[in-house]
Amino acid sequence: MNMIRSFVLTICLCISTSVVAQQDEDLQKMIIDMLETMADQKIGNANYEELVNDLVSLSQHPINLNEAEKEELEQLFFLSDLQIENILFYRYTNGQLFSIYELQAVEKMDSETIRYLLPFVTVAPVEQKVKMRVFGNIMSRMQSTIQTPVGYLAKNDSTSAAFLGSKEKWMMRGRIKYGDKLDAGFTLEKDQGEQAFPNYFPAADFSSAFLRFNKPVKFIDSWIIGDYRLSFGQGVGVWTDMAFSKSTETAQLRRRAKGINAYTSVNESSFLRGSALRFKFRGWSFSPFVSYKKRDASFVSDSVNDMLVSSLQETGYHRTATELTNRMVIKEKVYGAQTTYKHHLFHIDAGYVNWQIDDAIEEKTHLKNKYRFSGNKQESLWLAHSIFLHKLTVFGEVAIQNLDDYGVYQGITYNSGFDVVVSLAYRKYSKGYTAILSNPFSESSTRGGESGVFTSIRLKPASRLTIKAFTDMFQYDWLRYNVYRPSEGFEWFAQANYDISQQHLAYVRYKSTQKEINSSVNSALYQVISYQKDNIRLFYAYQPSDKWRFQTQFEQAIYREEVSSKGWMAFQDVKYTSGKYQAALRYVLFDIDDYNSRIYSYEPDVLYAFTIPAYMNKGTRIILNLNVKPIKNLRIWGRVAHTNYTGLKQIGSGHQLIEGNQLTEWKLQLQYRF
Repeated sequence: MNMIRSFVLTICLCISTSVVAQQDEDLQKMIIDMLETMADQKIGNANYEELVNDLVSLSQHPINLNEAEKEELEQLFFLSDLQIENILFYRYTNGQLFSIYELQAVEKMDSETIRYLLPFVTVAPVEQKVKMRVFGNIMSRMQSTIQTPVGYLAKNDSTSAAFLGSKEKWMMRGRIKYGDKLDAGFTLEKDQGEQAFPNYFPAADFSSAFLRFNKPVKFIDSWIIGDYRLSFGQGVGVWTDMAFSKSTETAQLRRRAKGINAYTSVNESSFLRGSALRFKFRGWSFSPFVSYKKRDASFVSDSVNDMLVSSLQETGYHRTATELTNRMVIKEKVYGAQTTYKHHLFHIDAGYVNWQIDDAIEEKTHLKNKYRFSGNKQESLWLAHSIFLHKLTVFGEVAIQNLDDYGVYQGITYNSGFDVVVSLAYRKYSKGYTAILSNPFSESSTRGGESGVFTSIRLKPASRLTIKAFTDMFQYDWLRYNVYRPSEGFEWFAQANYDISQQHLAYVRYKSTQKEINSSVNSALYQVISYQKDNIRLFYAYQPSDKWRFQTQFEQAIYREEVSSKGWMAFQDVKYTSGKYQAALRYVLFDIDDYNSRIYSYEPDVLYAFTIPAYMNKGTRIILNLNVKPIKNLRIWGRVAHTNYTGLKQIGSGHQLIEGNQLTEWKLQLQYRF
């Protein structure tokens, strides 16, 4: 073992200089690579900024592999449980690591995973103390469109525009750290169409801030004051953090809760505001939390003219007079506590949360909404477990809401050790299970009445071939939107990656979804029919050198129902990196019949931002991304995306309608690190 270790170190030290020089430039690309497959599963309600913020922050303050505990390594979501166990075992049997590239000697650590790891870990002697220095960054972003939607235009001299503010969206975020003891940050944002609010900040509609103390005194591991997020268990009871559901990445099936964490995103509803602590004593931890904030809602009047909440607003938009009327009109209070015991063979997580608002949510009369939550209070209890038996991991959670409704999620992952990983998960949520603060594994965002079985496999039949696949069978015990009766569905996904060489990579992906929906032809008969949507994607990447990268992708979508439709999309990427400069160009062709056959695809964007539009109609799209580092610590990004639709006279609808067939979007971002 010592001879192998020495040999690996010798080889790795020879190449370390060139690799380290590329780490900062490749950070955004690595994050994109890790998210691309999973992003396709959560279009519409995923907030990728939180994950990107965490990873970028971690890259600036990497984990020391010589003293990292299992909990710290679990922050790196692309590491499997077996890989984490092997890293810890390697350190236990061989002592401290001499180089980060010694990871190649760790069992089951493939080159791709090591490449992902490099920006987020370091190797330093355990006795070496962390330098107590101040470092951080401040970032500002502005974006808009060249064309002006009708919502910003006054109809005449007496009728003003529907949107009260300008069409520019603006955001600023700052983060500062003092060693590993103190962490603080703020976020300011104004959406497109919103006014500035001088009573708060000159150009911000939403403001957020936090202060976090790490290990301030004995037994207190973390203390956050301000805005924060929670993630406990498997997300069935409480989870306000980002989470993936369906994915071919088996490491994602068992969620790794971060407990209490600072909030740095711009979603104006999915966070808590107040204080949270984490007490830690050996394997035990205890986390009490309390939150109070105002949030958006719309109201209706009942039969005796009492005001009831019609719905909680989560868009965060305050562009029109009506949206302004709904701004911060109800008070939300949250309190609770969670406790965890962690052993190297198992984890136990339990807790209680009380959520309430000062006005009650109205009871809906439509049969579809019979089990929808009404009232002004929710109480939830949960119990979660994870059991680690080397190659086998068993995990799950049970939660109870208001001592009546329940949610169950249970799963297993088996890593054979022969490049085969298999996972199985079962979930069931009672008809009335809503758990406002939860975010469990599910097919639908309205999870009440859903049950299902999810299976996935990842195998490597050849050294350069990787196959990933999953199936999901689900059903609903009650009516849903656009479905007259209880329904069911099935989805399967398969992808084969082939590393042709170090310069060439290709994959083929197939996804098929089958669900039930109300018939649009015989609506008077309340008939429910099935539809099927199939997507096939071909992808090829060629990187002849560190400076150049070329990517080609083609995707076909076929929608089969009473009225079928289809569509295709193809793009070509060219990316050039040289020293302080980087440029990326994408040219897209698409021809898609309608909304049912729409195609989603990730687009290159500035750091921290993710754009995943739905391609529809027929036309072309050109995207140009530039970033430059003019001086030390300062980086500037610019993005322009121009779409030309064939045969359209108008783009969009309502207040977002644009006359003509062209849409040009621009984005500018600056970041200064110190």
